[in-house]
Amino acid sequence: MLIKTGRWIKKAFIGILLFMLVQVPVLADGYWPWWGETQSDVQVWQHWGALIGLTVVVGIVLLIIYKKVNFEDMSVKKITGSMAVKAMVVAIILVLLEMVIAVVFSKQPESENYEIVQLIRSPLGILTLVSSNIVSPVLEELLFRGVIQSVLRESLPGVLAIILTNILFALGHGYQLGSTLGIFVVGCGCSWLLIKTKNLSVPILSHMTINWLVTLINLVAIELVAEITGF
Repeated sequence: MLIKTGRWIKKAFIGILLFMLVQVPVLADGYWPWWGETQSDVQVWQHWGALIGLTVVVGIVLLIIYKKVNFEDMSVKKITGSMAVKAMVVAIILVLLEMVIAVVFSKQPESENYEIVQLIRSPLGILTLVSSNIVSPVLEELLFRGVIQSVLRESLPGVLAIILTNILFALGHGYQLGSTLGIFVVGCGCSWLLIKTKNLSVPILSHMTINWLVTLINLVAIELVAEITGF
């Protein structure tokens, strides 16, 4: 019993370290005041170098771990046309559900959304879009669906493993009740895609589509609010 508990504690500790590792490339997505940067003095090429370098390093680490723990044939494969359609349809449904949950449970928009929109309008705009909508979905799917879900399914029933995986996924992203619940639903949708297709590329594509849609919706919503309020 003690040995089994110790193994789970070790796995939990490794999981926390991996989650922190996945966040490392995001350091490139924002100003570096500790580097002496200001909004009017940004070395964009340094941010691109940091994003690419950190993404490659983190991606290699996750791929190595993913290949060791992935006990089922759920590797990254070529996506067929029907898989791509399924991924995008599921993404649209999940975004709609996330919006409904946000309206029901969130009292006010999260300040993080405004910060991201401001970054998109800055010299780091393209980098922010790439980081948020391409890099993050790939790394997060490798970690949560590829590694954590695979590890949990070794010793837990499938449904329980999916629920626990996505509770961790939601807690790592949500800042308010509405956003946490919405992200949990999104994660469950991505897990369902992985189980159905046995292809990690499908939830990655769906996750990317979700992030792009949310970014577009935030941009449009904030523009509308600005027009209405005059700010």
